[in-house]
Amino acid sequence: MTTKLKAYKYRLYPTQAQKVLLCKTYGCVRFLWNYNVAVFNAFDKEKVEISKPLTSTKLRQEYGWMAEVSAATLQQKELDFKEFKKNYFKKSRKVKLGRPSFKNKYENQSFRLPNQKFKLLENKIQLEKIGKVKMVLDRPVPTDSRNVSVTISKNKCNQYFASVLVETEISEKPKTNKSIGIDVGLSAFVVGSDGFSIENPRYFRKSQAKVVKAQKCLSRKAKGSNRRSKTKLKSSKLHNNIANQRKHFLHEASSKIVAGYDFIGLENLNIIGMMKNRNLARSIADASWSEFTKMLEYKANWYGKDLVKIDRWYPSSKKCNSCGQVKPDLQLNDRVYICTNCGVVDD
Repeated sequence: MTTKLKAYKYRLYPTQAQKVLLCKTYGCVRFLWNYNVAVFNAFDKEKVEISKPLTSTKLRQEYGWMAEVSAATLQQKELDFKEFKKNYFKKSRKVKLGRPSFKNKYENQSFRLPNQKFKLLENKIQLEKIGKVKMVLDRPVPTDSRNVSVTISKNKCNQYFASVLVETEISEKPKTNKSIGIDVGLSAFVVGSDGFSIENPRYFRKSQAKVVKAQKCLSRKAKGSNRRSKTKLKSSKLHNNIANQRKHFLHEASSKIVAGYDFIGLENLNIIGMMKNRNLARSIADASWSEFTKMLEYKANWYGKDLVKIDRWYPSSKKCNSCGQVKPDLQLNDRVYICTNCGVVDD
């Protein structure tokens, strides 16, 4: 057993008064982030004197309404921005980060509290300056775990969640002495070297007609009207349902692979580059290969399995697994591999 960080996410049902306090907290955290973004983007090398940004403590003293929320939430967001600046100026990064953007109140909202500022109860969670919020505890947090932090979030469907990060011991999965090389695709979501395959569910494609109808209905509503707000909420719930279906499928697929194999070989795809293909971008986004790869990585790390990413230029699809001959003229639409040297036929 090894000690790992693991998050447990639960649905929250705050009262109307608690919703007001949560909204104030989201607003203060957002204000702090936007203030730091404005100072960061206003930096000019030609200026002799550069004013240092105010800390969260100084901002609370300058703006009295920020004292209504927990100071820990502002301190955590301040640490987040410092971590961003550290990564922004990090020279060893392969992909350089862009400049930070402002947050608005119409997107997903969240704030974080350290372990000293919250407490898990039987069916509630106690948050500093907010109180005891009703929580659906569908699975218990391990009793021998140590609380690290909690993230209180709100999505566009006005649903509230608490993601409790704990440090706990995770038992490794039993060894199967099996290995597999997997290839992700669009016609079949996963194809394994031993014949294992998972079909692509295409959740967005199946609901695309409903999405088009909802977006068309939303475009006809006057901005600022109650009808537009209701239609926008309906559209957000539709997108949220598709995302939840996809996430559930990815968790099931990744858990099945990690539990069934000790060694997993996966191609290191350039998904950002592939998304530039306008004919395939929507299908690639619907398949969500990047999220699937992340799930495989952390689950393999949790359960003591080996996952290796193969170089994207290695001719894994063009190379015969029997004699090793490379077929340079293999096309993307070729679903069956026929070796001209030894005659082997593979999917």
